[in-house]
Amino acid sequence: MLAAAGAAVGGAALRPVFTQPQGVDVSHVMTGLDLLVEQHFHPLVGRRVGLVTNHAGVTRYLRDNVSLLAAASGVTLTSLFAPEHGLLGVEQAGARVGDATERRTGVPVHSLYGENRSPDREQLADIDILVFDMQTVGARYYTYLSTLRLILHAAAETDVPVLVLDRPNPLGGLLTEGFPAFDEECRSFVSCAPTPIRHGLTVGEFARWVVANEQLDVALEVAPMRGWRRDMSYEETGLPWVAPSPNMPTTATAAAYPATCLLEGTNCSEGRGTTLPFEVFGAPWVDAYALAERLNARRLPGVKFRATSFTPTFSKHEGSPCEGAQLHITDAAAFAAVRCGVEILRALLDICPEFEFLGSSDRRMTDLLLGTRAVRQALQDGAAPHEICADWAEREDAFARAAREHWLYPHG
Repeated sequence: MLAAAGAAVGGAALRPVFTQPQGVDVSHVMTGLDLLVEQHFHPLVGRRVGLVTNHAGVTRYLRDNVSLLAAASGVTLTSLFAPEHGLLGVEQAGARVGDATERRTGVPVHSLYGENRSPDREQLADIDILVFDMQTVGARYYTYLSTLRLILHAAAETDVPVLVLDRPNPLGGLLTEGFPAFDEECRSFVSCAPTPIRHGLTVGEFARWVVANEQLDVALEVAPMRGWRRDMSYEETGLPWVAPSPNMPTTATAAAYPATCLLEGTNCSEGRGTTLPFEVFGAPWVDAYALAERLNARRLPGVKFRATSFTPTFSKHEGSPCEGAQLHITDAAAFAAVRCGVEILRALLDICPEFEFLGSSDRRMTDLLLGTRAVRQALQDGAAPHEICADWAEREDAFARAAREHWLYPHG
């Protein structure tokens, strides 16, 4: 039987008591925020709240969490904390975000992607509870998980409870995939913890895993979703997709992202500055037909490649006509995204003399994304993708077995 989803983890139990009804036929998914609204914000009444969120923190009816909390009777919204891309989600990847004031409420917005990436003691001094509500995309690279991990550490140091409002993993909750041996020297904001790149956890489950794995003394509670299953596609949830960052416009983008995000660490465009970010990739020196033919010849499960051309309006190769390929996922259940990313890197190295990895010789961006130098070094030494990925399955399986302890939702 599924344990009560709202059970507290770590430190002293919180006042909220969230339960997920057993044996109830729910026709659509409700997020943790929806559940909080349903309870008239009762768990937060009488408390000063710090909210970690951005523009995608909405209910299934597209009501935003900032206005809802600000209007909730008995709740004091004291502070907002914004991740990469800012509270409104308009800043491009890597752009520093400054502090601000939320114009409707007058509440201060503390940036967690500027001078600091974690709240300091002063910012938490007038807060009784931190509420985290952000949509992630199911990949370790995506920095909102790093923000959550740092929030949990800051809360542990200051004895501030944390309530995570859970949301779906758009890649589903059954597959863990892409787990090279983790190198602590490559831990970074795009590789914050030793998990598979596709970790198969919801944001609430990830928080529970962090607290347990890093032995944090923090009072953590998760407001669960209602009606979500691990085998669900995002479309099956009935929830609206609000792009959680500027280059994540659709769920198709999210599905391709674990593969093509590896190109961020190279001189090949990953499609930023086009209408299909992370679905198209290439460069001015790529032969589109040769690349697509090479990749299709690999007969990778669940994916096909189509020769294409594009001209980025910003980012790499801005204003320059590029050739490359578009990644078309034909079977999401069979698609091994991270392994596909390694195949793409191998193909580009083999057919494009101009292709190169970016960054310093001892610590390149690709190393930070993968959490190891070993994959890049093996590729540069000529290794085949199947050789590079040969030892991943054992780590993936071990993580999947251990992660079940932190699951909040049934299998299937």
